[in-house]
Amino acid sequence: MKIRHIIAKKVDKIVLAALLLSPLLNSLLAHSFEQKDLNNEVIIAANWQQHSGEYYAYFYQSFNSASDQLEAILATTPDGKKPAIITDIDDTLISGTPYFTSMVDTNESRSTERTRFWWNHQEAKALPGSVDFLQKANSLGIEIFYISGRFNDVKTMTINKLRQLGYPVSSENHVILQEEQNTTLSKEDKRQQIVKMGYHPIMLFGDQLDDLGEVDKGLYPERKKWVSQHQDKLGTQWFILPNTVYGFWEEAISKDYRTLSPEEKHRARLQQVNDTELPVPISDSYRQHIIMADLWLRKSAQFDATALQTYNLASKAIESPENRYANNRAIIVDIDGTLVDYSLNHLIPPLCKTFPDPEEKMQNHEKQLQAASIPGAREFLNKAAALGYEIFYLTAREHSSGRSGHSGDVENFTLKQLVYHGFPKVTQSNLLNRSKYCPVNKKSCDKQHQRKAIMSGKINGKKYLITTDRTS
Repeated sequence: MKIRHIIAKKVDKIVLAALLLSPLLNSLLAHSFEQKDLNNEVIIAANWQQHSGEYYAYFYQSFNSASDQLEAILATTPDGKKPAIITDIDDTLISGTPYFTSMVDTNESRSTERTRFWWNHQEAKALPGSVDFLQKANSLGIEIFYISGRFNDVKTMTINKLRQLGYPVSSENHVILQEEQNTTLSKEDKRQQIVKMGYHPIMLFGDQLDDLGEVDKGLYPERKKWVSQHQDKLGTQWFILPNTVYGFWEEAISKDYRTLSPEEKHRARLQQVNDTELPVPISDSYRQHIIMADLWLRKSAQFDATALQTYNLASKAIESPENRYANNRAIIVDIDGTLVDYSLNHLIPPLCKTFPDPEEKMQNHEKQLQAASIPGAREFLNKAAALGYEIFYLTAREHSSGRSGHSGDVENFTLKQLVYHGFPKVTQSNLLNRSKYCPVNKKSCDKQHQRKAIMSGKINGKKYLITTDRTS
């Protein structure tokens, strides 16, 4: 059975986005910073968006899932209303990341003229899945509206670029940018303009919360609460795409963020990351380069929204008749970064570092017992278990730390951690670490061997149908 949903490991390689500052924080804050320091904070975040398969997978997941639901949602359009899809442009349909990477290692800053020049001369590329989806929607008679904070004087260029890339633009009235004098109009006001024209928005797409609704203005806790209150819309009416490089979530770290100088912004970001000592030192440049990705992962409500959206889509997949009534159904799920936050050993270059000393290795694991669980993960797996799905936990963790007389200590800790977070069906047979079902003469192996064991009946004699695969 082929499942179209690409339930990619939720931003799993955003392991690149994990940073915990050492006690050197105070000395760092005492230094003087330039615009270049602010620009260089995007390096790892931008690399993830420009070069990782996981970033592309998330776009395919979102647009494929929207496409699967499109006709059913279209049928719910109220009588007398015209169905519409409203979408953001930059980093929702067209990648804007190269704009920010063009300033890396320079003292250049974002400016009106630089931004205008970029919009007029960028070599834009359509983001994965977006063109096919909007063309399908257009073929069904759904009006597509594009709303953006772009300046009004680049409207003609924007329309031409959208059409060149294959996006359906029926008229210039369907592209709503800033006002004639480039005065700012909120996206909620723009959406209300569309509603007043007699349209009924059936889906909204964007990389910022403001693309989806009127967000409570405030710091991270308020925005996170807003996401929680509206989580049922994610993956059905609302689709959010990841953007670790920039966004309004930056402003949520400080009440007066807009008025800060580049140096003050850099300091504010440094102060927002966790002041936790890493097991080994890391370079100041690495610490600086990973800041934006870490802030998005740990301080933005957008991360919560993308996680909830993924698990909402996974819930729809397991409820579909073709999956729900099949025999021997199973879900394979990764642990680190998918169910619970990454442990400290993932944060040190080279990424996913292992500790040669068994005591140090085990201490690192034990520190993570109460690491936060990923939003929506527990609810999804408990729902799947209630529907009769078997749950298999795959992990790159080892069976044992290597401590004398403590065989299986890492496995026992992992079982304890899963139980602590309330995940279902936690047993030794359902936890498959890198030591299990490996080829002969191999003590450690890739997850493909554990997946094959599940599907071939080696676990308990049942050949499982894998409904939702959330492994790395």
